[in-house]
Amino acid sequence: MRFEKWWLPVMLAFVLAGAAEIVDSYERPPPRESLVVSPSVDADPTTPQQVHVSLIGKDRMRISWITDDHTPPTVDYGTSPGKYQYSANGTISSYEYLTYASGEIHDVVIGPLDPNTVYYYHFGPGSSPEFSLKTPPAQFPIKFAVSGDLGQSGWTKSTLEHISKSNYDVLLLPGDLSYADTIQPLWDSFGRLVEPLASQRPWMVTQGNHEVEKIPVIHHTPFTSYNARWHMPFEESGSSSNLYYSFEVSGVHVIMLGSYTDFGPGSDQYGWLESDLEKVDRSKTPWLVVLIHAPWYNSNYAHQGEQESVGMMESMEGLLYKARVDVVFAGHNRVYNQEIDNCGPVHITIGDGGNREGLASKYKEPQPTISVFREASFGHGEFEVVNASYAMWSWRRNDYDEAVQSDSIWLRSLASDPVVLAAGGGSPEIVHSYVRPPPRETFIVSLSEDALPTTPQQVHVSLVGEDKMRISWITDDHTPATVNYGASPGKYQHSANGTISSYQYINYTSGEIHDVVIGPLDPNTVYYYQFGISSTAEFSLMTPPAKFPIKFSISAYAEMVQPLWDSFGRLMEPLASQRPWMVTQGNHEMEITPGIHDTMFTSYNARWRMPFEESGSSSNLYYSFEVSGVHVIMLGSYTDFGHGSNQYGWLESDLKKVDRSKTPWLVVLIHAPWYNTNYDHQGEIQSYGMMESMEGLLYKARVDVVFAGHVHAYERFSRVYNEEPDSCGPMHITIGDGGNRGHPGAKYKEPQPKISIFREASFGHGEFEVVNASHALWSWHRNDDDEAVQSDSVWLRNLASNPACNKLET
Repeated sequence: MRFEKWWLPVMLAFVLAGAAEIVDSYERPPPRESLVVSPSVDADPTTPQQVHVSLIGKDRMRISWITDDHTPPTVDYGTSPGKYQYSANGTISSYEYLTYASGEIHDVVIGPLDPNTVYYYHFGPGSSPEFSLKTPPAQFPIKFAVSGDLGQSGWTKSTLEHISKSNYDVLLLPGDLSYADTIQPLWDSFGRLVEPLASQRPWMVTQGNHEVEKIPVIHHTPFTSYNARWHMPFEESGSSSNLYYSFEVSGVHVIMLGSYTDFGPGSDQYGWLESDLEKVDRSKTPWLVVLIHAPWYNSNYAHQGEQESVGMMESMEGLLYKARVDVVFAGHNRVYNQEIDNCGPVHITIGDGGNREGLASKYKEPQPTISVFREASFGHGEFEVVNASYAMWSWRRNDYDEAVQSDSIWLRSLASDPVVLAAGGGSPEIVHSYVRPPPRETFIVSLSEDALPTTPQQVHVSLVGEDKMRISWITDDHTPATVNYGASPGKYQHSANGTISSYQYINYTSGEIHDVVIGPLDPNTVYYYQFGISSTAEFSLMTPPAKFPIKFSISAYAEMVQPLWDSFGRLMEPLASQRPWMVTQGNHEMEITPGIHDTMFTSYNARWRMPFEESGSSSNLYYSFEVSGVHVIMLGSYTDFGHGSNQYGWLESDLKKVDRSKTPWLVVLIHAPWYNTNYDHQGEIQSYGMMESMEGLLYKARVDVVFAGHVHAYERFSRVYNEEPDSCGPMHITIGDGGNRGHPGAKYKEPQPKISIFREASFGHGEFEVVNASHALWSWHRNDDDEAVQSDSVWLRNLASNPACNKLET
């Protein structure tokens, strides 16, 4: 999935579901048998076996395989099955270990290759089977599977099956591969065991103690088998040894270090690491990850005090800290120098792939403060980097034959943290001493001096169905309701006609309000458009992508003074003409004057027509729409909402139609907040009455987020239901701070209730980024004079993907 950011004004947000709880009663399943994988019964001496691929440079891959008899080191490959437009040749080698002689080890580098593409390949003789591999994406997101100490047991098989279902891009293995331990045929068995995965995705490995295989007097050379069989791109990264190297992929710089070769100051590895870190460009690879085998931080009794851990940490930790390494994965909390440090790496030990030695289940007590989660179980990890700033780490326990997520955490890259980059340490703190700037004047936006009565003004666009948009504008004199549009400037291949209306409010008569629906439109595409008469200016709009991102906005403050609606339309036109604005009404849109003007929402309904008919609603005051995997419901706080009302019946029906497999996110917007710890707007029927009527419907449907306005301040709540924390309830966010003419509501109830997480009386805006079907980032940006300063943010997991909540109530 590609990550994109898209603007859609109407200010929105989302939550972070906490990591899964530790199940203290979990009973670890018993050990499983060792495995030996023999060649297939129909294999002959020329059959390629133990096939695996690895990255080499930006757009190439190394394909390695073994045959018992001689075959040419040739790979034919292409992007269609059975059609090989390209061919590459490589090298053949072999090795001896005591009485064992390996088969012919073939290494062939293919490329250049396109990113995120499936290639089909086979080996020299035409009789060899066809394999396929997929290249990593060129940019975020990218998913790494991480598993150490694999070995060859029934648990290894289970781990590999779980990894195969994870749709990963690259596998990282921090040492201890085959557990051959000098028995060379076990290397062949391991190669056959991992071939189904390792032949399809790049496996990037580093060595562990079980790869040393040095026997005094009999076999003096360490890592003979490992170096011969698993050739990593050390030469390309300036290293002199296959035991340590680096590579870059999709915005991540990965360093693989050797725990069992010299690492002290003055050693080749130390000098190489120092040089490699200096070359890292965090503007190109904002994530910096390191893999070792022997963990530097370890609260397990196993492998305590080993030189490969203690000595390497003493030698190299300062280099990693200075370079702001994000994560260190090991086999056998951000921390630095044994203390919690927000500028240090997160250390994660994941030596639980399935080795034959069993689990290290004895931990030191009490659990150190720097140890956040620990469990002695087999499993694997997934490190999904979603953008330049955020990544999700999750660990999945092998619960018998099921992969059960038992730990997860969102990480922010240190390169994206301004405090860390300033070398101060620690995460950005809320500035409680913030002094709010004074109010600013109200202003009126008039027509430009060269405008004619036929000049289109107050142009805004909105979504209508899956692939259409409504374009609305006003003219003082009559012009046709026609829009000409196309995908190139000045070239309008398409044309659409619509309707013209107007309204009266007391002694005010509006201009001609034009509404034209255009489409079908392609997603994520810029369209250029112009109105009926050729002399009008050209506008452009961009359609939303077919998958995820969205943002929401505010409404006008006209309050019966109708020319202020025109002023507001002109003020918003530069933005509203380019991206869809989806709005709902508030109390300042009611504009009813008893005895003089008895119809509510006259101006709002005439000027801001939303797609209510398309969603089965009978009123422009409540409707729904779907965009990029999000189902959005806009409710009317100032029209009937009680049981038996049209709105209640429509909401009940609309929620039943939501298909969370197509729109996994479910968001609701209201004006009057149901949850509010500000003294402003307390006890209003539009808040507590609507909540009493409709909260159960939203809870039952597993609505993810409810956004509200009304209170001129910002406040974010936890997931909540019936005024109590509830992990299956919506997160409520009040963001009525767009810039209204009043002062922010600065008086809050004290003490702050436990369900209120963050609150501040400042003007600002929110950004809601849906990165995939399960996670999104909400951030709120305070208007600090003329700067937008991020003051609150949270990652959210949607309820449809939460196993504890995804069985929706009936």
